[in-house]
Amino acid sequence: MDIWASLVIILVALLIGWIYGRFSAPSRRKNPDKNEPVDCTESYIQGLNYLLANKSDKAIELFIDLIKVDKETMETHLALGNLFRSKGEVDRAIKIHQNLIARPNLDQNQRSMALTELAEDYLKAGLLDRAENLFKELVQINPKNRYAQRKLFELFSVEKSWFDAMQAALVLYQLGDADSRLILTQCYCEIADKFLKEGNLRDAREYLNKALQIDDQCVRALLLLIELHLKNNDTGKASKLLTQLLKNSPQYLELYLQPAREIYLIQGSAGHYQSFLMDQYNKQPNSSVALKLLESYQAGEQHEALIEFMQQSLQQSPSLEIFDFALGYLRSRPQQLDHLWQDITGQFRQIKNKRLTYVCNICGYGSHEMHWLCPSCNTWASIKPA
Repeated sequence: MDIWASLVIILVALLIGWIYGRFSAPSRRKNPDKNEPVDCTESYIQGLNYLLANKSDKAIELFIDLIKVDKETMETHLALGNLFRSKGEVDRAIKIHQNLIARPNLDQNQRSMALTELAEDYLKAGLLDRAENLFKELVQINPKNRYAQRKLFELFSVEKSWFDAMQAALVLYQLGDADSRLILTQCYCEIADKFLKEGNLRDAREYLNKALQIDDQCVRALLLLIELHLKNNDTGKASKLLTQLLKNSPQYLELYLQPAREIYLIQGSAGHYQSFLMDQYNKQPNSSVALKLLESYQAGEQHEALIEFMQQSLQQSPSLEIFDFALGYLRSRPQQLDHLWQDITGQFRQIKNKRLTYVCNICGYGSHEMHWLCPSCNTWASIKPA
């Protein structure tokens, strides 16, 4: 048994002795003529003997049994169980909290507290089914128990039981819980996504409408709705939603590239798709957009346009993906090597020059040279090779 456990048990033993002296002795003085209950002194001494003999489990059992569960001692039991759980002694925590729940004299509030702690024990032990059952019992006792509903939502999310998760999220939303609007919307999207994959467009639309009623700018719901319209060959509505996303949530541009490609290719207009990509790239140079445009030029064997834009993208938005594409393209068409070699080697040289050789592990200052005294935070010997 480790040191902390010994100290805990000793403290509990002292606390029990104090409780016994504080609450039992006055009672005996006030009622001298009444039959006394079984004297606890003997059991208390036996518990100390177990402790001294390093029989901690028996000592814990005996000390717990000595404390009558009431308003005065309930928190003592809970605190002891929580301490064991926090230190990884989950089996002991479970035993203490199970012992609490088995007591017939608990009121509803006390029982809810004990159920909550036991459910947390089960979570810590990885017994998710048991924890789930206890949280369900807690919401049966009080459907407005936000903590239990939140835990149920988390468990259902891990299990990908999205209909059950949706019910918990809906209660949290009705209670005005923080971020419940977001999680409920995402539950609706998960369910809609499932229906879309199954080809059930009617139910998918129903849940997407629910999501958009809560958040009409939900990017995920709008993307799924674009997918639904494309399955219905309604490129007009899909295109309208794409325009809405580009206007209201441009930061998610990379997510829009595949839907945009499908919309334009269904319409039979690769040129319009390329114009769309070039327009987006000119607004904000982006390596993902550049790569899609390069791939489109290559698929259409538009080599002059490809070479010209590759030189531009290597200057404005160099990335490993574009370098990889460029090297692959040059391997298949070595005659183009002279056009691009200078740009490629120049960009690699820039990357090399920007790479930090030494970094301070205190303040993060970076340098190409070694400094024994950091110029930024003035700490000695804090700079190490990156």
